[in-house]
Amino acid sequence: MHAMHYPQTSLAELDLNLLRVLDAVLATRHVTQAARRLGLSQSATSHALARLREALGDELLVRGPDGLVPTARGAALQGPLREIMERLTQALAPPTPFDPATARRTFRLGAADYAQFVLLPPVLTHLAAHAPGVDLWVLPAPPAEAVPAALADGELDLMVGATTAPLAGAGLFERALFEEQFVCVVREGHPVVRAAEDLDLETFCTLPHAFIAPRGRSGGAVDSALERIGRARRIALAVPHFLVIPHVIAGSDLIVTLAARVAWHFAHTLPLRVLPPPLPLPAFGIGLAWHERQHRDPGHVWLRDLLARVGAGV
Repeated sequence: MHAMHYPQTSLAELDLNLLRVLDAVLATRHVTQAARRLGLSQSATSHALARLREALGDELLVRGPDGLVPTARGAALQGPLREIMERLTQALAPPTPFDPATARRTFRLGAADYAQFVLLPPVLTHLAAHAPGVDLWVLPAPPAEAVPAALADGELDLMVGATTAPLAGAGLFERALFEEQFVCVVREGHPVVRAAEDLDLETFCTLPHAFIAPRGRSGGAVDSALERIGRARRIALAVPHFLVIPHVIAGSDLIVTLAARVAWHFAHTLPLRVLPPPLPLPAFGIGLAWHERQHRDPGHVWLRDLLARVGAGV
């Protein structure tokens, strides 16, 4: 008895439409019924089955007392083929609508502490009321040059941060959330700066400054503005996060230039004085960035819209 040898058939050589025919014939055990299910003629279905038999080197289905019955090879193919067709149908189906009230999903956001401070409280209030199964994992903001890769490979779903420098990288989308202004902050009872008129440019340059340096590097909007007019300042304290700065300012004679939303928040709870800067400083934008692979994902669209609504109201 000789072993049966099947031809070597690669997927690239096989018309995948033929597999749809085989799936239907195996399910119905009848060429005419399979043709009706597929919207094909009986002759086209018979021809497709003949091509499959030739390509796979097996009859696949043979005549039985009540229709067609699968051969051993056909029976072995039926389960895997049905699973593949179902998974392919699901993959090609339009995405199901995202219902925040019932959804259980986790999103990963990259954000610096400023964006977290401003946006997370109102976002979490909304989630608690309208999307109780949605969780957020907030990760430290990566360096700007690493953001495109983090979004492309799924390490982050969204990046929330300053948009002063456009992100480089193909396939990225960006959306503005809100604009922020700079203000200066000193403690109440400061020995030099007692009122807004006391903070002129000369005083500003003479005072010791606190500075927020997330990457541990000098430079920023204030230093650039001073450099343009031939002036400079002394940085007496540099820290990587802004949250400690209001408390430092309240207990020292340092001055800090800070985002207005943060400054006014802490001025309500600490003895701080908020003053306009004595030189023009550009505003900066806070926005979202994401990769095109998630651009049409219904849940992702919903989260972006939520952050945009929250950003418009902060």
